[in-house]
Amino acid sequence: MKKCCRITSPKFFRKLQRQFTNLEKLQQKIFEEIQQIPPSQEIYPVACTMEKEGSGFSLTLDTKDFCPEELSVRQVGRKLHVSGKSEKKHEDGKGSYSYRTQEFRRVFDLPQGVNPEAVTCSMAGGKLYIQAPVNQPSEAAERMLPIDCQTVNTTQPERAEAQHDTSATQTTLSNLESTEYRVQPSAGQS
Repeated sequence: MKKCCRITSPKFFRKLQRQFTNLEKLQQKIFEEIQQIPPSQEIYPVACTMEKEGSGFSLTLDTKDFCPEELSVRQVGRKLHVSGKSEKKHEDGKGSYSYRTQEFRRVFDLPQGVNPEAVTCSMAGGKLYIQAPVNQPSEAAERMLPIDCQTVNTTQPERAEAQHDTSATQTTLSNLESTEYRVQPSAGQS
């Protein structure tokens, strides 16, 4: 019966009340610390702007939350693979800390006419700039175009037939020739 009395005694309830009060204080302190930690941003895609200007191609990405060493730009053929990964540790000075991780990956196709060997990257003001000049057709003054000559040999029966036909001299002369030249336009002409 003593056990039953201990649970119902006022001393037991005061002790239990103090423990609940301490637990509430601890819980309140935890919530206050959580509120002091800056909330992590929701998942936002990295904003980008792609432009094809008259003299080149320009791609701008908003990378204000990333350092240059946290970014990577790889070119594979006519594709640009842009990625970034940032890990930041926030300490409150009271022994607790939080981590914030951000990561993105984007793939862009270089437009036709852009020189893939001349792509450059730079970073300023929290933005990553990727640029490349457009290949311009050369407008040189004047140049000589080679004439591609193909040799066409006539067959022996054609020669014999041409020699027997004396009524059409013009036809006979053209058929007696063993070599004929054909001029074909170069790839740049239509």
